[in-house]
Amino acid sequence: DCATVRRTFAGLVFGLVYACASLAVSGFMLQRTAFDPGSSAAAADVVLGDNAIKAQLVDIIATAAAGQLGLDQTQVRQTVELVADHPDGQKILAEVIHDAHAHLIGEQPEPVQITPDQLVLILRTQAAAALPAITLPVPKITALDITRKILDWMVPLAAIATVILIVLGIFAHPEKPALLRSLALGLVLLALLVGLLGYIVPRLVIPLLDSSPWANVSARLADDSLPLVIGMELVLIGGALALFAGSGMINRRRRWNTPVSSYRYSEDRRWSV
Repeated sequence: DCATVRRTFAGLVFGLVYACASLAVSGFMLQRTAFDPGSSAAAADVVLGDNAIKAQLVDIIATAAAGQLGLDQTQVRQTVELVADHPDGQKILAEVIHDAHAHLIGEQPEPVQITPDQLVLILRTQAAAALPAITLPVPKITALDITRKILDWMVPLAAIATVILIVLGIFAHPEKPALLRSLALGLVLLALLVGLLGYIVPRLVIPLLDSSPWANVSARLADDSLPLVIGMELVLIGGALALFAGSGMINRRRRWNTPVSSYRYSEDRRWSV
């Protein structure tokens, strides 16, 4: 009876472990691809690889600056495109991309502006220092703002709860093979959620929330993080297979070490005479 109670309690605990671990790991992956302006700034070249984002930046800067500087708009556009395509120029635009992403998810309430100092570097002329700041039409997506706030407290709490519950579940479970199978099923569940929230949601779902090209930032970062997601999937699935194999080996060893009933042996021997 005690073993049954312990097994039931451990099953409940591991159910909570799966839920908390799934929230922690998949939430972390979602934060990295959709809610981290630092990641988008560090991957400015990846973000500017989106033609719609790059085109909006080039159009707004060229249109606002050409008339005020008395320059040909086509020439200014070509200059901005060269800057956006060059690694050094992408570092200049990284701060703009950071602010745009931060405003998109509600982390930065102020409007996104390209300052005169940044315009000097982008347009390659000191005359741009006299221009007013250019405001980018980046929307704030309320759904992303709410999700960001939830993830900020949910991910660390879920991670802490996972560690505590898994220790409690290991000590509570009376059967090691069943414990290994439970852990293996948990890793399979984690693998599914990492793929869902680490790639599919930021790549396919978030861009549908708004028609602005800046909604594609998460999709660009998801594509850039795809090797990491695949690596995590392989590790999790490999760990699950190893645990399933370990459970099977323990069961086979237990059956091998179980003594043969002498009564059954004597009965079989008597009939064979």
